[in-house]
Amino acid sequence: MSDQASSLRLQRAQADYPPSFAFIGGEGSGVSTLVGELAASLALRGGRPLLIEHQPGHQQARRLGLPATGTFASLAISLGGINELMVANRYGLNLINLAASSEERTRLSPRLWRRLAHEFASVEADSSVLLIDCPNIGDDPAPACIADNLVLVLSPDADSLTQGYASLKRLAADYARRRFNVLVNHAQDFEEAQAVFNRLNSVAGDYLSVALRWVGFVPADSTVRKSQTLRRPTVEAFAECEAALAYNQLADMLPRWHAPDQSAPRSSYLEHLLMTTKSLADLTGS
Repeated sequence: MSDQASSLRLQRAQADYPPSFAFIGGEGSGVSTLVGELAASLALRGGRPLLIEHQPGHQQARRLGLPATGTFASLAISLGGINELMVANRYGLNLINLAASSEERTRLSPRLWRRLAHEFASVEADSSVLLIDCPNIGDDPAPACIADNLVLVLSPDADSLTQGYASLKRLAADYARRRFNVLVNHAQDFEEAQAVFNRLNSVAGDYLSVALRWVGFVPADSTVRKSQTLRRPTVEAFAECEAALAYNQLADMLPRWHAPDQSAPRSSYLEHLLMTTKSLADLTGS
């Protein structure tokens, strides 16, 4: 019965994978915190989000108060399965740690690659949405290249705008990404957040062939740091604070952001990731 259920899930996944959202942003923009809070908000209200961590150091597990798991890089040594990388909290938030360099992914044997892709597809089929905490694009562009949707996270800091523009330029020029959702984090108010978006939109409109869509903002709120100290999501521990209210509103709207650059059916996220990593390595001679 278990094998039959797994096969049915895989068949469904092949026909209709859940949408994926990759979150990118410069240092200090708060990307990892934002992604974790959105995942927690969706799970608290009965969603089935799959939070994918590509960052080193088990950051998401620490923020969410979850035990550390293996990483994708460790599977090349342990020859284990996807279950070694997954952990769930009590209200259904599933976290999977895919942290690995592009070189570590390319060193996987084809046999292990196929098995892990098959196992991941079954997990993916049971999820409603994939939220991806992306690595630095300069170090590892593949996760941002393949996601259905891109969410650029900015802060009012000047460096954030510079790094955000650089990310747009590279993803557009090198990887043909054209559509970007833009979210401003740590803003004092709506006016400041809108001004940050307008500055980026003005510069990008002059020099890049991209479409930017404003999707909202999260106000600066010291409660977020307090919740991190407690190792609990803000939306759970302090549900009435300003930041938590904003996270919940954004989580409600997130399905409406789905507008992928390509309308063609795609493969499972992990299969697509492994194939793209190898292709990019072949192109660059790495």
